[in-house]
Amino acid sequence: MSVVVATGSLPQPPTPLARATETPGSVRRVAALTVLLSRPARQGSAAIVLPLVAFAVTTMLMLIVAGGTRMFLTDPRTGQMAFLYGVLSVLALILLAVPTATLGAAAARLSSRRRNDRLSTLRLLGATNTEVGAMAVGEASAVAFAGALVGAAAYGIALPLVGLLPFFGGPVGAAAVWAGWPIVLAVILGVGLIATVSAAASLRRVRLTPLGVRRRTEAPPRRTRTLVISGIAIVAVGTIVAQFSSVSAVLAPAASIALLLALFAGALALVNLIGTPIVAARGRSMARRARTAAQLIAGRELAAHAPTAWRRVSSIAMISFIAVVGGSGIALTEIAGDEPGMTLFADIRTGVLVTLGAGFVLLAASVGVSQAASVLDDRELIVGLDRLGMEPAELARARRITVMLPLRWAAAGGAVVGVALALPVVGISLVVAPLTMAVIAATFVAGFGAVALALLASRPLVTAIRRGPAG
Repeated sequence: MSVVVATGSLPQPPTPLARATETPGSVRRVAALTVLLSRPARQGSAAIVLPLVAFAVTTMLMLIVAGGTRMFLTDPRTGQMAFLYGVLSVLALILLAVPTATLGAAAARLSSRRRNDRLSTLRLLGATNTEVGAMAVGEASAVAFAGALVGAAAYGIALPLVGLLPFFGGPVGAAAVWAGWPIVLAVILGVGLIATVSAAASLRRVRLTPLGVRRRTEAPPRRTRTLVISGIAIVAVGTIVAQFSSVSAVLAPAASIALLLALFAGALALVNLIGTPIVAARGRSMARRARTAAQLIAGRELAAHAPTAWRRVSSIAMISFIAVVGGSGIALTEIAGDEPGMTLFADIRTGVLVTLGAGFVLLAASVGVSQAASVLDDRELIVGLDRLGMEPAELARARRITVMLPLRWAAAGGAVVGVALALPVVGISLVVAPLTMAVIAATFVAGFGAVALALLASRPLVTAIRRGPAG
């Protein structure tokens, strides 16, 4: 009898969640749990609003650029310059595709990271890793598709304004920059796919247990060899560009343009490659020589997460490059004045300014989303520092340093590459057209200002986390 009583008094284990294949109602239960656990709770609505806005911006800009590229490739007004218009439009599309994809991936990571503290709750309820992963990826995909639809609608609303852009001697019209339904659907599906893949990839870096969520991290490597090799490669690219006139003499015009574009792309890729070790080294130096708590925290953060710190601001390198090269081109068009046949140069000037504007928007959105994801990752650290009495202003200064320091290196790297690869044009424009300096200065002011505004977007999330428990 005593055995029966003891056995009956034992607590019963939790009933596992039904598998999606056992009953038709299990799918509804999983969907209900996903909706229930998707509420912002103490993390604030910014954790949902930021990725949704980022996906909307990504979709809208991709459709605008794709519509413009389609116009330059098919519009009969390009005339004999159709090939050159097509090359330049595809170049702009490629330049903006990388930061656009980076923004979409960052938004997807934020959408999945914000619910990491709820994953262990699902495991306690008996859910398997597969079920929990499906919920996390499903939520990220839902937010992405919702943002993509909003972005597509915003693109449709903005079409009349985009049609006012002056190309071919006057406004092009909304019909000319319409991307077409196949491209619209492809971009929406592409944004959703980026979010799904990114969310699934981010879950591979966490270990889900009923007791919590632990991130799988490795010690950051020292990339001294990468830094040295990349520096040598940059010098080699500069040397080839300096002798480009001799090389292009033996090549066809199309091959010469392709080689020049490849050199530009390779130089920017090398800047991104050496950016991470430079940021890591600067972070270690700052941590060793820190005089304030903000410098110590920022230095250690940069040393430990240099790839993330560089990736969130790397698009400023592309913006700086376009500002230097494009600014010089704008100056040359001003020198030409109203000479016959200058329509092409005026169109290039407009295209450069549009590309710069899109780059600014992508940069600001990427920084805002990445900072929000970083806040969620550092939730326990933020709460702990707040409990120790660290002032909110000092914490905000530390987070600002982790963004602005890599930003300065990225901006300087892109500008140096632009000067090195277009030195003759830059030199001439600096002497005869000071407008170049104004364009470049305005580019950097606008870029840094956009980042400063984006940093403010994550403050409500930090405030919400500081007011909540550390768990």
